Amino acid sequence: MNVDLIWLAWAFTATNAVRALFYVPQIVAVARSADGARDIALSTWIMWTFNNALGAAYAGIVVGDVAMALSFGASVAGCAVTIVLTLFKRRGLPRVGAARGASPSRRCST
Repeated sequence: MNVDLIWLAWAFTATNAVRALFYVPQIVAVARSADGARDIALSTWIMWTFNNALGAAYAGIVVGDVAMALSFGASVAGCAVTIVLTLFKRRGLPRVGAARGASPSRRCST
């Protein structure tokens, strides 16, 4: 790698590692949620997990940068904890339609 670009690689790795810490407030919010973390879009978190996993693989295999791969791995962990915790919080909660009232068999017919 060009010596002039080494700083960029280290800056990216450092900020990517620090980014993993920013998952903590989201994880705490999900843990405290009383409504099954309904505001969490699981599809987005799954995509971020997949993207970070690919980033880790690319950094480790193609670039050969273990530190960068580990920083992506930390983001994978943060995303995965958010997903699992959200699924756990939603487990056993009634569906939105079910919470509103009657099932189709209880509706009045004319």
